[in-house]
Amino acid sequence: MPGRLKKFDEFFQRKAAEGGNVVAMARMGAAMRERGELPEAESWYRRAAMGGDRVSMTALAHLLAERGAQEEADRWYHEAALAGEPHGMQHLAKSCERRGKRDDARHWYGEAARTGDLPSMAALGRLLREDGKGEEAESWLRQAAEAGFTGAMIDLGVVLRDRGQAAEAARWWRSAVQAGDLAATCQLGRQAERLGRPGDAESWYRRGASGGHVEAITRLGLLLHRRGDVEEAETWYLDAAERGDPAAMTNLGVLARNRGDEGEAAAWYRKAAEHGSIPALTNLGHLAEHREDLAVAEQWFRRAAEVGDVQGMLSLARMLRARGAAHEAELWLARAETVQDEREHQH
Repeated sequence: MPGRLKKFDEFFQRKAAEGGNVVAMARMGAAMRERGELPEAESWYRRAAMGGDRVSMTALAHLLAERGAQEEADRWYHEAALAGEPHGMQHLAKSCERRGKRDDARHWYGEAARTGDLPSMAALGRLLREDGKGEEAESWLRQAAEAGFTGAMIDLGVVLRDRGQAAEAARWWRSAVQAGDLAATCQLGRQAERLGRPGDAESWYRRGASGGHVEAITRLGLLLHRRGDVEEAETWYLDAAERGDPAAMTNLGVLARNRGDEGEAAAWYRKAAEHGSIPALTNLGHLAEHREDLAVAEQWFRRAAEVGDVQGMLSLARMLRARGAAHEAELWLARAETVQDEREHQH
């Protein structure tokens, strides 16, 4: 009987949807999506969205994004956002952030946050923190953190740490770890290192690494590497590298070069560079310079310099000066100094 009733219910719902009932269209879209009939789900959501249903606008945008139609998805997220739908606002903000439109992202995260959307509060707080607006960031992050959003706990801890409130920062990071967010183990480990407590740092990194958190795995490897436990460090680096971490790949290259295997070092640096490691570009330049392939070395240093690596800028300037291009060398030295000053100011 329940199965027959469900069929009757779907029959009458379909009839209502076909008759132009927007709520029924939205329900048909949800039912078809649940059954995996995505083209029909998209069709019903589109009809409901065009009929003004703002939740269907967001649901349609989700389906479009999932099948790769991101441009049309963004248009529907925008329509949903303008209609006041919080998830539409949130996803529009994410899209703006991906495209580098931070002002627009802040606006839409803010609109969604003011409706009580916790992920948007956390995201808005993160953007404000990154922009140096710690006081404003704290207000949003604290609301999300107190509601149990672990990402906000971690960012709130960073704001508090930067203000000198290390004890409260650590309390929030520990809360995030207890709630299952192992990213906070990296913050706790780094704080322990800054305070000269390498044993505590190792304990936090091991906790994160044991749970499979990639940054914690790499940081544990680096801590072991620095104190001379090279064999165990390499084991952890390999684990992180297999998970796609470019910093671990770069560090494996460093280990290979330290033991005199420049071929293996170059292979790891290239792999790291392919995964986005900027220091790996500079390291490839050093390898090329060591084998006296100066033209190739300059190309690597230039690539690193152009994406903001200070060591790449300094190495490029040194090579330019050596071959008589003094004016360009001075430009890169000035740029390196500016970048260093900006980073010191940020920290």
